[in-house]
Amino acid sequence: GKCLQTLSGHSNPVFFTTFSPNGQRLVTGSEDQTVRVWDVNTGSCLQVLEIPINWILSIALSPDGETLVTGSDGTTVKFWDLASGECIKTLPDYNSHVWSVAFSPDGKTLVTGSEDTTVKIWEVETGKCLQTLHEYSNSPLGNSYASRIWLVAVNSDGQTLLSVSENQTMKLWDIHTGQCLRTVDGYSNWILSVAFSPDGQMLASSSEDQRVRLWDIETGQCLQTLSGHTNLVSSVTFAPKDHQILASSSDDTTIKLWDANTGECLQTLWGHDSWVHGVSFSPEGEILASASRDQTVKLWDWHTGECLHTLEGHIQHVKTISFSPCGKILASGSHDNTIKLWDVSTGTCLQTLPGHEDWVLSVVFSPSANLLASASGDQTIKLWDVETGQCLQTLSGHTSRVRTIAFSPDGKSLASGSDDQTVQLWDISTGTVLKVFQGHDKAVRSIAFSPNRPVLVSSSEDETIKLWNLDTGECVKTMRIDRPYEGMNIKNAIGLTKPQKNTLKALGAVEKE
Repeated sequence: GKCLQTLSGHSNPVFFTTFSPNGQRLVTGSEDQTVRVWDVNTGSCLQVLEIPINWILSIALSPDGETLVTGSDGTTVKFWDLASGECIKTLPDYNSHVWSVAFSPDGKTLVTGSEDTTVKIWEVETGKCLQTLHEYSNSPLGNSYASRIWLVAVNSDGQTLLSVSENQTMKLWDIHTGQCLRTVDGYSNWILSVAFSPDGQMLASSSEDQRVRLWDIETGQCLQTLSGHTNLVSSVTFAPKDHQILASSSDDTTIKLWDANTGECLQTLWGHDSWVHGVSFSPEGEILASASRDQTVKLWDWHTGECLHTLEGHIQHVKTISFSPCGKILASGSHDNTIKLWDVSTGTCLQTLPGHEDWVLSVVFSPSANLLASASGDQTIKLWDVETGQCLQTLSGHTSRVRTIAFSPDGKSLASGSDDQTVQLWDISTGTVLKVFQGHDKAVRSIAFSPNRPVLVSSSEDETIKLWNLDTGECVKTMRIDRPYEGMNIKNAIGLTKPQKNTLKALGAVEKE
């Protein structure tokens, strides 16, 4: 544990260090826009390379120790001759921050990982890009789950490439074919859905980590964690007249019924052929509806597990469902940009409401049952006359897709949550925005009104649940599931690179005096 030497010379934080292959030299990269080469034995600085770009984000030495590569937030990758300090090559057409660079063992290939979520493989001699590997390759979730690449490395035989992304997902690639050989999912815990219990004392949340959690509203404490799903839990809802019964839907294609008091799984409903995006109880609580990526809506007797009806008609994912207050009509919203109204008793389609220019992500009936609200990826909310199917009003104000909406218990206002990270409260009679709630750092995925107090709850991809006072607009409580390094102070940690610090912070670490 003895410190052998302290090397001084940089005028700003040092983010990167790497030894030469023979161990005789150390190369360091700093925020001061220089790279320094040091003699390990004497501690003397042998070379200073002035890098006329912004921050140096990554460095790598060639296997022969003669060439240095730098990646920067200036969207460049440069090759430097260590002996002369001259820039000998710049890779063409790079347009994104380069967080990591690595040579193959034979020095003929360079790999880069960047902000644009791609890994690129380059031929060193010509500077030609041989392949571009996408972080979300082979993922059914698509590029909405992609994340910047923090780290790349090539194994000792030069056959396999490793990439690590900001969402802590690791991928192994065949460096010659570009095929993804294996994916190891990291920690990610977007809170996808929230729901109040009928008495307003408890909150349920569902998240990416395949779990449902029950929270005490007063204390913010997690009371119970319900495990059993084998993929992300997309939605959660309480039975309207029984705060003990809870339903959840999942990308594992199932719906589960839970006893909220004991945490016991009472029933698992099978029948959908793909992800189940949403669940909703009828007002009396006897029927459960589910919406799926398989383009259908199913109606269930959840007590027996019997599927009563399968509603077919949408031509894309069915993303959202809502029962009318009387329970006779079910509304569904789809990626086909339409809303359909169904007769619950017969399963027939009563109306199709076109009008949105993008996916319909949320639908909800007003308490009076005469209005239906819909939210869409087209950044708007529409209010519809349920009887005629006429669009009465279009609410515009969000600057990104609107994912979730909810009517207040008195039906006079509507709340909406969006990818623009805000929650907005609208006056239904005038269509004006009453309040904008700001505080989330990422997209808002779900909102719900308390049934008995002036409180609105929102959940977000920033992994938090927030309680808002409707009168003041103030955030009165923030709840979060503990992350692996929650509260660990890395302020004085030595040897951590900026990307490594960012990764630790994403996992709960803090930097404070």
